[in-house]
This record gives sequence, C-alpha cells and structure tokens, in this order.
Amino acid sequence: MATAFTLDLPRFIVLSSNDRNDYMGYISGKEGHGYLAFVETQVVSPYAKFEVERADEDGLVHIRSCQNNKYWVRTKNVSITGNTAEQYWITSTAEKPENDQSKESCTLFKPFTVDAAMNTFRIMHVQSGCYLCLWPLDKPVFSRCVLANYKVFDDQKLDIFKTIDWNSLVILPKYLAFRGDNGQYLCLRQIEGYPYLQFSTDDIGDPTAAFENVTTQDGTLRIKSSYNNQIWRRSPNWIWADSSDDTSNNNKDTLFRPVKVDDQTIGLINLGNNYFCKRLTTEGKTSCLNAATPSVVNEAKLKVEEPVLTRSIDNVKYDLENSRVYDETVLVVARNSATNNTQQDANLDVKLSYTDTRTSTWKTMFSLKLGMKATMDFNLPLIFEGKIEMSGEVQSGVEWGSTTTTTTVLEVVHKIVVPPMTKVTVDLIATNGKCDVPFTFTQRDTLYNGTTVTTEVQGGTYTGSNYYNIAFQTKEEKI
Repeated sequence: MATAFTLDLPRFIVLSSNDRNDYMGYISGKEGHGYLAFVETQVVSPYAKFEVERADEDGLVHIRSCQNNKYWVRTKNVSITGNTAEQYWITSTAEKPENDQSKESCTLFKPFTVDAAMNTFRIMHVQSGCYLCLWPLDKPVFSRCVLANYKVFDDQKLDIFKTIDWNSLVILPKYLAFRGDNGQYLCLRQIEGYPYLQFSTDDIGDPTAAFENVTTQDGTLRIKSSYNNQIWRRSPNWIWADSSDDTSNNNKDTLFRPVKVDDQTIGLINLGNNYFCKRLTTEGKTSCLNAATPSVVNEAKLKVEEPVLTRSIDNVKYDLENSRVYDETVLVVARNSATNNTQQDANLDVKLSYTDTRTSTWKTMFSLKLGMKATMDFNLPLIFEGKIEMSGEVQSGVEWGSTTTTTTVLEVVHKIVVPPMTKVTVDLIATNGKCDVPFTFTQRDTLYNGTTVTTEVQGGTYTGSNYYNIAFQTKEEKI
C-alpha cells in the first residue's frame, strides 16, 4: 500500500464520485433519512455542501452537512443488505461532534491525498479505521450510499472521491445584465449580419441587454440572450449569441466559467480557449465581447446586475428541525450587591441592568451582493433554553448578507433575603449562543418586459445570536 499524505481540506466542500458525474448529498425521504448518498446532480445544490471542522488533533476533522446541520457518523444497519460485511454506513445524523475515539459514535474522519493535481482523496473513519466507499446496490433508496466496512482499498477505486472547494463556485442569479469598464451595458447588436455582443447601451431596461444564466451540472454556465433566445458562442474568439439551446453536444465554445473579482464583479472564462472575455475594439468592431485575455484586465471585469424591475420575497419557511445551536458561552452580564447592616434578616431589592444584544443575518446561496432591492419582512427565530423557536417578532428592511444588530438596555429587580451583618453579591448569568436555521422562500420578479417570474428558492441560511437561560447567582460575605 502506497504512502498516503493527510489532506488539508477547504472549509466548505462538495464531493463527487469516481465513477460518474454526481455529487454526495444525503437521503431526505422517510426511508434511509440522513444516509450519505451520491444522489445530487448539480454541484451547486445546497444538499451537496458540507463544512469541514478541524479537530484538535492534526489532520482529523468533523464534517457537517450545511443543509441538515448534522455531522457524519458511522451507523450500523445490517438490514439494508442482510450481510454483515455490508453493515456499517456513513450517515449525516449526529447532533454534536464526538472526539472520543473509544466510542462508536466518534465523528472524527481523516482525509488522505490520492492525487493532489486531480484533487482526489480517500476518507478514513478514525474510530474504526475503515475507509469510506461508494457502495452501489440494486436498491431504489440505497443505490449509491457510502459504506465504511473495510480497512483496505477498494478494487474498483470507489473509495476515491474528488473534492471541490465550494467557495470556488460562483453562483449567479437567473437573470443577468453585464456592465463593462466603459460604463455601458452589454447588449445584442447585429454587426455585419452577425449577433455580436457590444457594450453600447446605458439603459438596463433595453430588451437586448437582458440575459439568462443556464447553470450546468458542474457549475459552468451557458448564457442565453433573452432577446433572441440564443446561447453565447465563441466564433472564432468573438462571442456571438447564435447557438441553439442544445446542451447535449457539450460544445466548450458555449461554456463559460465565472471567476469572482469582488462582491459585484466577475470575469468570464470561455472554456473553448480558456481565455477571459473582454471588451475589445478591433477589426472594425467597437467595444464587443471577445475571449482574448489570459487574466482579468480592466476590460474583462464585468459588473453583474439584475435586469429586474421589482422584486418581492414572501412565504419564508424555516426548517427548525434541521437547525443548530453552537458557540454557547455562559457570561456574567450584570452584577450588583446589597448589604444588611442590621442584626435581623432584611428583604432587599437588587437592581441589575444589562444590554441585551441580538444579531440577525439572512444569507442566500448566491455568490455576489447585487444592488437589487426587495421588500422583505422576516419572522425572527430566537434561541430559548438552548432550542430554536419562532419569537413572534418581525424584522423589517432585511438585506441579504447584512448583519443587523439590535441592543436593548434591560433592568430587572431581584428580591433577596440578606442575613444580618452580611453583604450579598448577585450575578445575572446568561448564555450567549449562535444558531443556523435553513430556510426557503418564494421570490417574485417583474422583468422589464412586464413578465412576472415566480421562483421557489432553496439554500438560504439564517444566522442569529441572542442571550437566553437567564439566571441569578448569589454570594454571601460577612461584614
């Protein structure tokens, strides 16, 4: 067996299989719920996103699904095949990470590099020493689940996975407009009888300036002109909107890979020649799009905007069952004292004031922070006694990705009985914690041509923090 080197995984990953182009997610039905399985067909699926959490020991990690917020754990279930050689599976079902390697519930894993250039690796379950392996079965539900039953490598190499850095994926909205470095929007123009793309309008409502994002399985894009319904194509290096919407031929001249420049700007690499598309003036063409540069020069920077007239967000649904509470810290938020200088017990009031601080952030899966405003009033989840519940409060004016902090000065009066000649110090104790709650919502867009488009959007995450578990602690001192 060849020497294996520990792999330092990115924080957020997607895993693809070694035998076909699919991605690891988990079974979400009643049968087999939580079992890891290669069932996702899109790399940008929220179910395919996992977070790698470093453990204290070098090279060891816990891995958590970002969709159901559960950790990978080795689970015994011989009933799937009836064979004891196929009884240990990996599921995304552990509520908390477990570092104790003497327990079967240990959630520690160790990744080993197979081919660094190809980003391939194996994963070992630390407590058992068994390698994770895609295990195809002739069973509808469990057809492509992940076994962890063997300490040797798989002959078919189905224990080898490819890792993709989630943060390298640029997830764009459905409807797009591109503004060039000359301040003009990209639009469709007939030049010499061909449908060129030219930076030549200052009106985002121009019907020739609207485009649609057609994301492929591996995260690359095809881009369609909303005006003539044709796909962008490199010919020979000019970009024309002249290709039919046929994705079966996998023509690389119609495929583009977006690269994030900043929160509103991207570069677009055409996969036909692996060059960035830029605004180019040559051969009698002025400011037209051409796949012409190996790097993101100023002319290749495309500011992304959404050609949407109005947008509303409603029908927000929180998945409280798959939420999580983490980073809990017990704090003394206020302290005061009372002194009884008499020879008898005294009933005294101790006033304590503290600043109650809450934070709220709603994030979508999209990679950019675009300027499109929407009307958004969201119900507010809060942590109560270590669990997440809906508070009944509504937060208005929400902006995607922006953190809202609210502070309120609260005062409480704690009644105590103070013994004679005694000083009593009262501490107000509270727990501060964070929570992640997956959510979905309905988005209604009115386009500049008057069309209304309704989309059910998945992959949202609410992150909040607040104080809870308020309690009093007293300490007596004789005076």
